[in-house]
Amino acid sequence: MSIDRQALHAHAAACLGQNKPAGELVDCVARSFPDLQVFRENDDLIIKGGTRFLLVRRAGPDRFRVTENVAVPSTNVIDSGGGAERTLAELIDEISAIGQ
Repeated sequence: MSIDRQALHAHAAACLGQNKPAGELVDCVARSFPDLQVFRENDDLIIKGGTRFLLVRRAGPDRFRVTENVAVPSTNVIDSGGGAERTLAELIDEISAIGQ
């Protein structure tokens, strides 16, 4: 499935504003990636594609902490300050990759 990344970026940015948590992206991601399971846990966004989980936490206006887990989602890495830092555009690319 091909997605319009620019349209998704604009929609995601509108959903998030400057200060809303990553969990606000649930509907936006679920609509754009119907094959993924997308849910919110507290303020975090959790995306399941097959046996892989992508956990996302907002770290700033255009910054996200992202970690990928296999089989069981866990925020331990993000909770301790780990995970990779991504911009919104990079996050959309990463979500696209887990959906393939």
